Amino acid sequence: MKFGSTKIGRRTLAIAGLTVLACGLPHGAQAAPGRALRFVNGHIYTPQGWRSTMEVRGERIVRIGTRAQARKWARAAVQIVDLKGRTVFPGLYDMHVHPVLQAKGDEGRCRIPQDAGPQRLLELVAACTKAAKAGEWVSGGQWQASLMAGTPITAATLDAVSPDNPVMLFDVSGHSVWANSRALALAEITAATPNPEGGIIERDEKGNPTGILRETAGRLISIKVPAQPLAETERQLAGHLAMLAGFGVVGYVEAMAYRDDLEVYAALADKGVLRQHVQACIAYSESGRPNPAFDQTLADRAKFARATFNANCVKVFADGVPTESHTGAMLADYQAGQPNAPARGLLLFDPAAMAKDVARWDKLGVTVLFHAAGDRAVRASLDAIEAARKANGTGGPLHQVGHSTFVDPADLPRFKALRAAVEFSPYLWDPQPINDDITAAVGSPRMDRVWPIREGFAAGALVVAGSDWAVVPSPNPWIGIETAITRRNPGGSARSYGLAEAVTLPQAITMFTINAARRMGIADKAGSLEAGKQADFLVLDRDPFAVPVTDIHRTAVLETWVGGKRIFARAKD
Repeated sequence: MKFGSTKIGRRTLAIAGLTVLACGLPHGAQAAPGRALRFVNGHIYTPQGWRSTMEVRGERIVRIGTRAQARKWARAAVQIVDLKGRTVFPGLYDMHVHPVLQAKGDEGRCRIPQDAGPQRLLELVAACTKAAKAGEWVSGGQWQASLMAGTPITAATLDAVSPDNPVMLFDVSGHSVWANSRALALAEITAATPNPEGGIIERDEKGNPTGILRETAGRLISIKVPAQPLAETERQLAGHLAMLAGFGVVGYVEAMAYRDDLEVYAALADKGVLRQHVQACIAYSESGRPNPAFDQTLADRAKFARATFNANCVKVFADGVPTESHTGAMLADYQAGQPNAPARGLLLFDPAAMAKDVARWDKLGVTVLFHAAGDRAVRASLDAIEAARKANGTGGPLHQVGHSTFVDPADLPRFKALRAAVEFSPYLWDPQPINDDITAAVGSPRMDRVWPIREGFAAGALVVAGSDWAVVPSPNPWIGIETAITRRNPGGSARSYGLAEAVTLPQAITMFTINAARRMGIADKAGSLEAGKQADFLVLDRDPFAVPVTDIHRTAVLETWVGGKRIFARAKD
């Protein structure tokens, strides 16, 4: 029998001891007990080139081959799945994302589109206030300073639409908070309140707080917002897992987690809801503010470990963001920004103390994920990793420097030398107005090398990608893949960001697949489609190599499989 020679609809045929299925198995499908699934007539992307046939038994890929090779395979006890020429890719990874932060409502339920101007923003806040109970907190985001021209970003502006309900709005970066007068009063923030370590309370010419709080200062407000029940967080996170599966994400790094977040993940794993590979990074600090439960949570991390989940990672903030706030730590002065902004930003840890901490965590086998947007923060993070390598040798876990918006050329070779992953966020598009703030604050020529992905590959670094959702509106990795190649908005645009740092499609795929698996320590069993590895793969509606690069963001995932089980199937039109 030639594969694909029998025309079938949505029925099952038994031929020569095989079960033949049309592409489209029941939800949660897997091979029947004792049988393997043989996917035929495919266009399968492997490290050895394109293949047509893949056999899966249990959780693993048994073999992959050409049509000629597959003709020699045994046909007994095999279910055949006809891919009908569709493209099959390895599953994708998001190496810096915040599903649980969104699930627990820490950034609020009053959602504001990132491209909202002042009128639309105030209309939405007014609507959220109207829907809230008297005196209830109204929290959400995301506002953008560059879009608020002509409208003061002050407490008084929010007071006009919410005089009695406390309001707290995060900006698009999540590193600045805009509060109204009621919120400031509940947090007891006055002219006499000092700036907390690692934070800035913006003030007017008389020294009174304006309503804008940067980095750790934002916690003075956010800790006043009541937390939601864990059951609701669990429900919301389950929805986010499904959404990510629909984009083809089979694994990710939860970029900041607390003890209650680990409880939620463990609960979902126990219920069979968590199918993706997830590593959560325990918050050592949040924008420089210590996590008082850190030591105990780290010590207890094994209690939360499951087959699909571990918390063997620590999250450290090296700096903030290189916007008008000047909280990203830079090696040279910013060109523009707020009057209270430090000239070269904020480094949020003591380098000597951090070197000792990273050495200690490294010795325990714990990965460290740094938030490092500015080039000075990247250098300080690498210095801490270097201290750990000198203390413990090079065999420890692969540490990760996150965001890496700006990296000094002298530091790029250090990633390979220190066995550290450099993480970039190639989700560049409009509306993504934070780019306007970065451009205005940092200026040329540094913006010409923003997110230096090409240089990272050229230096031999382990390059990975993270969306940082919900800082970006969508964690769709196909947007990140396209824009890493074009350095323009999805579909193309006149404006570009660091065009000289564009990479190729194979490099972009590598960022989102095998390199991510290497960083997570699972490359021996995941990250590519090869015999012996876990059957984590995607069935796509198109071949990304066969369409214009500006159409890659339109790629639709038809099916997502993890461990030989289908966890997502797109509804048929």
